[in-house]
Amino acid sequence: MNRALFLVLFVLLVVIISIPNDVQAQRRTPKRQPRVGANPTAQSKPLTCTPSQNVSNEPMTYLVGASMTKEDKKRITAKWGALTVPLGETERAKEVHTRALACKQRKIDSYNQVYDAWIKNNPKVTVEEKKKWRKLVDDAILQFTTKPYLKKYLEAERYDCRRDLKVPVGIVENQGEGCNTCWAFASVAAVAASHYSPSYNSPNFTRYIFDPLQPGELMMAQISESKPYVQDLLNCMPIEKNAICKSGWHGNAFDFMVYKKGIPMASPYPKRDKATGKWSNPKVEYKMGEKFTCNPSGGFQNASSWDYVNSPPDKLPSVEQLKLALVEHGPIVAPIFYDECLANYRGGVFNEKDMGMVNHVVLLVGWDNTKQAWLVKNSWGEEWGEEGFGWIKWGSNNIGLFAAWIDADL
Repeated sequence: MNRALFLVLFVLLVVIISIPNDVQAQRRTPKRQPRVGANPTAQSKPLTCTPSQNVSNEPMTYLVGASMTKEDKKRITAKWGALTVPLGETERAKEVHTRALACKQRKIDSYNQVYDAWIKNNPKVTVEEKKKWRKLVDDAILQFTTKPYLKKYLEAERYDCRRDLKVPVGIVENQGEGCNTCWAFASVAAVAASHYSPSYNSPNFTRYIFDPLQPGELMMAQISESKPYVQDLLNCMPIEKNAICKSGWHGNAFDFMVYKKGIPMASPYPKRDKATGKWSNPKVEYKMGEKFTCNPSGGFQNASSWDYVNSPPDKLPSVEQLKLALVEHGPIVAPIFYDECLANYRGGVFNEKDMGMVNHVVLLVGWDNTKQAWLVKNSWGEEWGEEGFGWIKWGSNNIGLFAAWIDADL
């Protein structure tokens, strides 16, 4: 009996010794998965997407959350919804562009009109005072038309509007599963950034107005403290409740803000309910797929202008065009084509280059020349990408097709 037991133990020992060292190591230490938000390195290889989706000839420089299957495409689309370019939008963009140019000319005319009004109301000013303020107006017009103060930003190797111009782009939010409201989140973030960013206008003049009663005096134009919210926009735009998660377009949102009712604003001050007499916080929370009475606590304020970055907009703008629009007007609403790879992006520079028709919208907030990529803010929560932000290779997945800017200029 003892001899039989000895033989069994001997055989087991031989088997254990014969197992390769690498196999034993795998059993002892499970292979670590890449950390969410980490950049791909030689020590941390990115997981692969479905080969049919990874169409770039370049090595993958991004991480995804899991290996994909062909069946995942429907699941991802069902999760986030898909944006659709409105029929005839390229043709309609011609009118949008004409209106934007007209707005720019009105701005130039307004400088001269303010000066003329100041002269009329102050007939006793000296010749020297007139020369002084005429030069101020001419300099302001030159700044507005040529924008020389933007040069240093355009030449920057890396630009982030949050860091370089202290532009608030808002917290990362989540549009919700199965609800296509990406356009609303990006549109509101863009107009809010423009609203709170006088740097995007001429820094020496456009935020000032002549005081017609005081010769030679300038006074600061009042900037509203109210704030736009996504839910207010959805409440007030002419979209049926059952269509909120199914349709929408940033161009229509910008039309509403500029040419129709305006930007629905929430007052920063507590509001008192007339029926109950109670005071409440004016913050408007997003409710996925819901539509309520249009009654923004801060009323409406019309934005001044908007336009597509490229003309025609169905042609991908150049890197230079997007950079100029970004530093001149602020964060840009940038459509992109997304699939299961982008939906499961976890970090690095996304360079898939699947050039399908755009079906999602992000907010473009910066660039990095070394990475040759755009920095974008998404509306899929902080779990996506690098805490809700991501790097998209220039031109990858048609990013920038139908990209648009808006000037609040309030």
